[in-house]
Amino acid sequence: MKSCLNCSQRNQNAFCHLGEDAMRFLESVSTSAERPRGATFFRQGDQCEAVYILCSGRAKLSTISREGRTMILRIADPGYVLGLSAMLSEGVHQVTVEALEPCHVKVINRRALMEMLQRYGEASVGVAKALASECCSGFDEVRRIGLPTSPAGRVARLLLDWTEGKAKSLNAKVSVAMPLTHEELASMTATSRETVTRTLSRFRRENLISIKGISLTVLQPDALEQLSAC
Repeated sequence: MKSCLNCSQRNQNAFCHLGEDAMRFLESVSTSAERPRGATFFRQGDQCEAVYILCSGRAKLSTISREGRTMILRIADPGYVLGLSAMLSEGVHQVTVEALEPCHVKVINRRALMEMLQRYGEASVGVAKALASECCSGFDEVRRIGLPTSPAGRVARLLLDWTEGKAKSLNAKVSVAMPLTHEELASMTATSRETVTRTLSRFRRENLISIKGISLTVLQPDALEQLSAC
């Protein structure tokens, strides 16, 4: 199993910037685990018993309404701390988290996390930054669903959110892996699977994007930005 002390992917999550003593404590109280694609970390309504530091792989966060409708809220990338809000509020999970691809995680139970936060101020700062990032992601979700008035605008906004920060230069082409089905994309954009399929086909015809397998490339981000305002 990978060790936090010699991990090649450090500096990407809330606990990667800990000093040596705090990092050794984290290593001693956490356990490493692998989750295959499709595995469920926890379900909405479950009591929170641990947090999962997503070291590699991606996971989807979804919620279910009282009417039984499922909505995918976001895709968690490496560095995300799954279950943090529920842990700190001593409540139940508000979302269901499922692995989109094989994931490597560090698991920390409630008692160990609370002890680490009490012992090491830098760990508390890391948690504060992680919660701030969650808050910003929440704003992005509201913006994606609430501001564009057209289905095409919502799909364009989602693609831009996925590629944000990945371009090396202004208006450069950006490629991302898109492991979601059209049904799942529809869930993230408050539209139907058929509409998502038609919209992506339109974007391809207009040379705004290209799709090869699960790889999606945004060819004209400025054009998508204009669509996202509609």
